[in-house]
Amino acid sequence: MSRRALLLPGPAALLALFFGVRLGLSPLKHYDLFFHLAGGRYVLEHGFQRVDPFSVTGTAGWVPHEWGFGVLSVLLVKLLGAAGPALLTGALVAANVLVLWAVLGRATPRRGMLALGVLGLILAVQSPTWSQERPFHLGHLLFALAVLGAQVWRGGNDRVLWFAPLLGAAWANLHGSWLLGPALLGATAVGQALDVPEQRHRAVRAVVASIAMFLASALSPSGPSIWIYPLHHSVLASTQNINEWVPLDLAVGWSWAYLALLGVAIFCVGQAPVRRVAILLPALGLGLAALKVQRHAPFGAVLVGLALLEHAAPVRGLVWPEFVRRPARAVEELFARWSAGAGGAIWPALVLVLLAGASWRNPVPVEQGVLRSRFPLACFEALRKLPPGKVLNRFTIGGAISYFAGTDYKVFIDSRNDPFPQAIHDDYTRILWSEPGWEESLARYDPDYLLWDEENPGNILLNQLRQRGGWREEARDGQYVLWARTRSTSSR
Repeated sequence: MSRRALLLPGPAALLALFFGVRLGLSPLKHYDLFFHLAGGRYVLEHGFQRVDPFSVTGTAGWVPHEWGFGVLSVLLVKLLGAAGPALLTGALVAANVLVLWAVLGRATPRRGMLALGVLGLILAVQSPTWSQERPFHLGHLLFALAVLGAQVWRGGNDRVLWFAPLLGAAWANLHGSWLLGPALLGATAVGQALDVPEQRHRAVRAVVASIAMFLASALSPSGPSIWIYPLHHSVLASTQNINEWVPLDLAVGWSWAYLALLGVAIFCVGQAPVRRVAILLPALGLGLAALKVQRHAPFGAVLVGLALLEHAAPVRGLVWPEFVRRPARAVEELFARWSAGAGGAIWPALVLVLLAGASWRNPVPVEQGVLRSRFPLACFEALRKLPPGKVLNRFTIGGAISYFAGTDYKVFIDSRNDPFPQAIHDDYTRILWSEPGWEESLARYDPDYLLWDEENPGNILLNQLRQRGGWREEARDGQYVLWARTRSTSSR
């Protein structure tokens, strides 16, 4: 590619620039970021341990399988302040857009308007995660790189297989979607053997590489137990109540983008003269899995989009009027030439580096860089001034308590989900709704503090405790209140 082509921004570079800057300048807003920050800080200060350091209820054990994201975010906070996690999110989304565009370019002779439309639908499916500073973005990027590697292998390059174990080891320490990597490579290899029988020897090597990729995931704090962790987590009863793990929700707009992509792909595959099992096999598996568990949709959309492009052809028997075909051909030709002759990835990279430099020179503390309406910072500050103890808290802000107040204040629950046995989830539900037995659940935990919100259903418990007495208000911030237990000297 010429120097001019490297400097001229293409469609993907412009999208990456827009999303990268917009997300990089956003305030920190997702609750889950803070249990990752708390976990990353703990790893840097104390190393790994199986006992949950943030609660006394997490008796199922701490599984820091995404510790890499937490450590990276903490290091960026130390370097860039609150902008660190935001710029990390922006950079990961921007990189994902650029890699996806490269992936789509390998699936079609020319990246025209159809490729742009497929990219748009994929990004629409992934867009709900963009406002969340979570390791999900690492999962998206690593999956896109895995897909690119599988395409390179299908093109005849066997040396790329040597990178599979390295990718598997890194992925397993960054995001829980790591199992998709070896599954993708193995399914692609089987499909390639069916498409081109004389390449079965290559397919065997790729299957071996996928097994090595799977085994390499054990190079993590969890060791070999990580091999069964995805299955174990998926069958937990508490997992079924998490929004990401429910079937595709037609009440949200992005699900229709996924269904549109799936419908067009089925049509294109159905009318294609030749079908390529190497892409259809992994696309079918993950595409159907996304209908059952919508968490898989951002990944499934990539494979479904590739299946669409690899089987796209003019529809037999469909002839558009000349007054439609002529301008459509002109637009298509202009866009394809622009796409082929422009890269421009340097521009989003340069702008994000400049933003990082500005944050490095003048870092903003995390407390000043969060979306203030979501986090009761005054309550956290007041809690830090009180003696260490156990905190009864709402599910969403448990991680924020661990980060802003510290591990001396043991939360009842947080959105990590898996450290807490089902009995704790049941106790939380009883306490939240004041269901029969809530007093016994409260007594078993015997909290020293209560950090709770006043909006329904939070007001139910607050009203119950006001009537019972034995609590005093220490702080109030927005919809949240911090109460301390009033205990007699003898009871303490």
